[in-house]
Amino acid sequence: MPSASPYQDIVAKLQNRKSLPSLTPERVWHPGLDAEIAALSEEKMAEGRPDGWPSALAWKAALHLWNDSLEPAHALVQDLDTPTGSALHGILHRREGDYDNAKYWFRRTGDHPAWHGLQSRASEWLGGLEREGRLPHGPSGHAIRTIAAQGIWNPYLFTDAVAMVEGRIGDDDAREVLEGLQHLELAALLRFLEARLNVGI
Repeated sequence: MPSASPYQDIVAKLQNRKSLPSLTPERVWHPGLDAEIAALSEEKMAEGRPDGWPSALAWKAALHLWNDSLEPAHALVQDLDTPTGSALHGILHRREGDYDNAKYWFRRTGDHPAWHGLQSRASEWLGGLEREGRLPHGPSGHAIRTIAAQGIWNPYLFTDAVAMVEGRIGDDDAREVLEGLQHLELAALLRFLEARLNVGI
């Protein structure tokens, strides 16, 4: 059986997290992974593809975000003037609790192709939770149900929902649902980037 590539190895470690990344991380999940992610060769990932180089930088930044490592993610996206770079920049600032700055970067993102599939996955997942009676009530529950019913992913609404829960307007059930949505959001961007790179995922 062939050994896993360094890309597959890093993704496997992140997939083995026992809990989803928090909305506002207080520490890096796996400090050792930062060096492994940094060591990945953008040139090998890009492999001469038209948007390979910026996609490789964005993919590494997304892995750092999955690892709750905001500083190296920021170093990669701060000069990455692409819709995906802006989307990741917005996620990063949202996770720092800087909600206005997050919305600025989401405005720069525009209608990202990754958002289209994301909304259908989010609506399907939230619909299942609703049928099982597992969606929260109150203001945070209303925001989550609005997210479920929208036709296209709205990063501003999701940012407002996160701000509400982080401002203690909500409960742990709402936090868990938002962490699940956050994971779907990052996974959508990772899928979008992996289709443009030589990472074998």
